[in-house]
Amino acid sequence: MYLQHFKLNEQPFEPSPDPDFLYLSNFHKRARSYMESVWDFPNGIVSMTGEIGAGKTTLINAFIDGLDDEVCLANMNQTQLSPVQFLQLLLAQFGFKPFRKRKAQLLDMLAHFLSEKAADGKKTLIIIDEAQNLSKNVLKDIGRMFVDEQRKFAALRIILSGHSELNDTMDAAGIQGLVRLRLDLGSLNKQETRAYILHRLAVAGAADTEIFTAAALAGVYRYSGGIPRLINTLCDTAMIGAGSQDQDTVNEDAVEAAARELQWQEATAETNVHSVMVPPLGLPDAKRFGVLSIAYKGRTTNEFPLSMGKLLIGRATSNDLQIDSKFVSGHHAQIITGADGKSLIEDLNSTNGLFIGKRKIKRYKLASGDIIGLGQHTITYYKERRERRRGK
Repeated sequence: MYLQHFKLNEQPFEPSPDPDFLYLSNFHKRARSYMESVWDFPNGIVSMTGEIGAGKTTLINAFIDGLDDEVCLANMNQTQLSPVQFLQLLLAQFGFKPFRKRKAQLLDMLAHFLSEKAADGKKTLIIIDEAQNLSKNVLKDIGRMFVDEQRKFAALRIILSGHSELNDTMDAAGIQGLVRLRLDLGSLNKQETRAYILHRLAVAGAADTEIFTAAALAGVYRYSGGIPRLINTLCDTAMIGAGSQDQDTVNEDAVEAAARELQWQEATAETNVHSVMVPPLGLPDAKRFGVLSIAYKGRTTNEFPLSMGKLLIGRATSNDLQIDSKFVSGHHAQIITGADGKSLIEDLNSTNGLFIGKRKIKRYKLASGDIIGLGQHTITYYKERRERRRGK
C-alpha cells in the first residue's frame, strides 16, 4: 500500500517469518549457534524459548535453509497431539504411511529409519515449533528415546522451540537433564531495534534507509518494547499513515498516531510487555471502516471494529483478534485497511487455509457481506455497522 511511495520492492514489515529478513541480535546469534551445536552432543536436545513474536520461527526457517542434503529433517508445528498421533505425524514427514499402527510398531519404524539413514551417512533432525503445547506424555516418550539402553535412537537430534512455559513443561516431564542447551530469546534493546528496522528496509529495497527519523525509531522502541513482531506491526501501520499523508519520512508523530490507532500503551521498561487492545464499537476516538461479526458453528459470539491499519487474526494471544481453536494457526490471517476504507484480507501461510465462502483464497479484497471461513469459525465483514443490524 506504500511501496511505490517509499520506493520499496517488497513489504518490509510482513508478520510472516521470512529468513531473508532475519536480523541477528546478540540473543539471535547465540540461539543460532546453539542450534548448530545440536550435532555436538550425543543424544541431545536443544531448546529455545521466547515471547510470541521474538523471532523464533524466523530463526528456525533460516537455520533450515542452511542445512545440507545429509540432514533428514522433520519440521513439526502441530503439537497438540497424543503420543501415537505425534509419532504418526513424525513418520509421515519421513515418507511413511504410519496410520492404524500401534505405538510399539511406530517406535520400531522410527528406529529402523534412523538406523538406515545413519548407515548411509545421513543425520536425522526433528524441529518442533510451538513445543510448549506438547503433552507431558509426549515429552516423556521423547526422553525415553534418549535413554534407551539399546541406543536404537542414538542418531536422533531434536530442537524444541516455544513460549517460556516450555521450560516448566520439560521439567515436569522429567527430561531437563537431557536438554543440553537452553536459551530464552530476549527482546531487542534500543540500538538493536533501530538496526532491525534499518535492516528490514534495506532488504526491502530502500535506497535511503533513513525513512524513519531518529525520534520515530525511538518511539517504535518505546511502544514495542523491542519485540520483533510488535516492531513490524507498528512500523507497518506508521508507514501506511505516513504514505496516506504523502509524507517523505515517517516521523515521531506518525508513530504516535499509529500507536493510538492500534490502541497501544507504552511498553514498561521492566517487562517489555504492553496490552494490544481492540476498542469497543462505541468508542468515537478513531475513525471506523467496518465491522467484523465473529461466529462459531453459526452462532454469533462477538463483533470487532475495523480501523485503518493492520488487524492480525489467529490462535496466539498476541493477535489483535484471537480465535482459540485448534483449526486456526498461531498467526492465521491479516486484514489491512487503507485510508480510503478499503480492506484486504491475506492468508499468512496458515495450516488449514483461508476461505471466502467455499473458495480458498490467498489475498482478497473484501466486500460488504463477505463470509470469511477459518475452521469452525466464520467472520462476516460489514462495511457499516448498520448493515449488521439489518442482517445484510
